[in-house]
Amino acid sequence: MEKIHLLKKILIISIVVFVVAFLQKDRLPDKSDIVQELYQEPIQTPTEAVPLTVHQKGVTYTITPLYDYEFYGLVVSYHHSSAFDDYYHREWGDFINTKDICVIWGDNIETEIYKKLKFSSGSWTCYVKFSSQTAQEASRKFNHACLSNNHLLAANKEVSRAIKSVERGDQVAFKGFLVNYDKDNIKSFRTTSTTRKDYGCEVVYVTEATILKKANMLWRYLFQLTKYIMIIAGIFLIITLIRKASKEDLEN
Repeated sequence: MEKIHLLKKILIISIVVFVVAFLQKDRLPDKSDIVQELYQEPIQTPTEAVPLTVHQKGVTYTITPLYDYEFYGLVVSYHHSSAFDDYYHREWGDFINTKDICVIWGDNIETEIYKKLKFSSGSWTCYVKFSSQTAQEASRKFNHACLSNNHLLAANKEVSRAIKSVERGDQVAFKGFLVNYDKDNIKSFRTTSTTRKDYGCEVVYVTEATILKKANMLWRYLFQLTKYIMIIAGIFLIITLIRKASKEDLEN
């Protein structure tokens, strides 16, 4: 009985911590935690880079750099292109779009309006939502030119790992090129925005990816830890209860 009681206690505590960690692990940082680099605008300059060819899963892509590009941002949402529910990338044969990240910088951090908004990402788009209570303030303070949704292509495996490790609330820096790319001679298969003043997405061929500051490290650690503790404690509790029931049946 003591063992069952202990396992139940561990399971309950781990569930509570897991839920709290889940609610906290993607919390956006306060303005005081933002690094100085995130107040600058993306840097876009003419490039001398030449087109390159990439082969992935039997598909040939031709990537055409348009500009050298460098940006710093606070990650407010993201979407894995290889996610189970992402039908479009699989259907269209787009296997080099590693991940989409939506970032903000500059004015949207300075005014702290980002703390009052909700951000989410779909297969192609970053969505910004605000409540009716914050609508007037958001329309006055939120600067759409200081938000971008970036479709990221990785130049190598190291960059790909860095991109995939990015989570909500992280402060990041990326260098590479704004690009268009063709697929199996389908021209303009994906095209990039070249201005932050429209509502298009940037397609970025990333050669350097840096996480300047990770967010909510303790909560992320507790989230992962308690997930495994719940599983292990749950399994041991079930086994213990089954053994107890079997023993009682034999005694009866």
